[in-house]
Amino acid sequence: MKRLMRWCMGYLLVELTGYSPERLLNLCSYNRIDLWELICKDGKYRFYINARDFKKVTGFVRKSKSRLIVLKKCGLPFFVRRYRKRYFFAVGIVLCALLLELLSLRIWDIRFDGNLRFTDELLRQTLTEKGYEEGMAKADIVCEDLEMMLRETYPEITWVSAQIRGTRLIVQIRENTGILAVEPVDDTPCDLVAASDGVIREIITRSGTPQVKAGDTVTAGQVLVSGVVELYNDSKEKTGEHLVRADATILADTQMTYEDRFSLEHPVHWHTGRERYQLSLWIFGFELFLDGNIRGFEVFDTVTEQGQLVIGEDFSLPVRWEFRRLREYEEKSAIYSEEEARQIAEENCQRFFENLMEKGVQIVEKNVRIEMVGGECVAQGTLSLIEEIGKEEPAASNTAEQEGTDS
Repeated sequence: MKRLMRWCMGYLLVELTGYSPERLLNLCSYNRIDLWELICKDGKYRFYINARDFKKVTGFVRKSKSRLIVLKKCGLPFFVRRYRKRYFFAVGIVLCALLLELLSLRIWDIRFDGNLRFTDELLRQTLTEKGYEEGMAKADIVCEDLEMMLRETYPEITWVSAQIRGTRLIVQIRENTGILAVEPVDDTPCDLVAASDGVIREIITRSGTPQVKAGDTVTAGQVLVSGVVELYNDSKEKTGEHLVRADATILADTQMTYEDRFSLEHPVHWHTGRERYQLSLWIFGFELFLDGNIRGFEVFDTVTEQGQLVIGEDFSLPVRWEFRRLREYEEKSAIYSEEEARQIAEENCQRFFENLMEKGVQIVEKNVRIEMVGGECVAQGTLSLIEEIGKEEPAASNTAEQEGTDS
């Protein structure tokens, strides 16, 4: 604040020489005249002094038999005096200030935070359809109405907070990830059969009649849990059958064959060194496209940068830009080295294993070898797994449902 006051009142950089400059400094101190950044070099003193105090010091110069030279004039009064005849410059400053004031009354940027399921483009389109768009007056925005509108439009959104910061509208969102679509219950009778060969490790039956037990060896297609439930009377005589939807958790030790192969020869992009640049400007919604000539480029990569003109942190202006760098390339062939090929194969293996684990499959043992065969990288081997092997199939029995029939 002190520096701002000095700039507004004006100050001078002066050089003090003569017979007794120390006496002048003492007089300034006695009369409480503010001097700062005082330095002495080769018997000469340099310091800054306020413009209004400089007139007082001129009287002390004669008493101390010194000489005071003005080296530099700084501050608003001298700036105005220097440009007092440049009317258009002054008018431009005033118009610029008025324009900034008018722009500050509107919203020029809308941002979303916390949205995962709904994209920014979708939410921005929804706001536009409801009348909330860039360029609208801040006075026309009622944050409570906007929040309610978004909650009513998207039931998955449980909390919305809208606030205006400068010329930016910030919408914070919290989504209820626990909302799941209620799927219709399928009660069609079915059996559970083995999806692959294996040895049963554990079976927990919730409905149906189990046909195997832990330790049994099963083959693909074998019925593990039957959807046919036999009915008996008090004398333990069979009276009929009841078809149900078999439901059970069946874990088994299984074996899987893994194979992945790819060619060592692969295409690469070789950049020729030729580049072109494109610039798009959006000012108040009007687009200005510069240097869009890409003739002579057969194929090219594009690197895009986007931004918006901002003053400070939250004062956005209606000026957007998009800069594109186009780099021409030619497609050529290259050969993976053995080390590169092994690294790619290992990454593919790891990605495959992670996908299995995401599905709930436990990997007990991995025996995979990577070899270079005939211009190809081949990764193959076997995996020992613990997985759920129950697969639904239509019930094997077509017997009509019978309940409570006496023999």
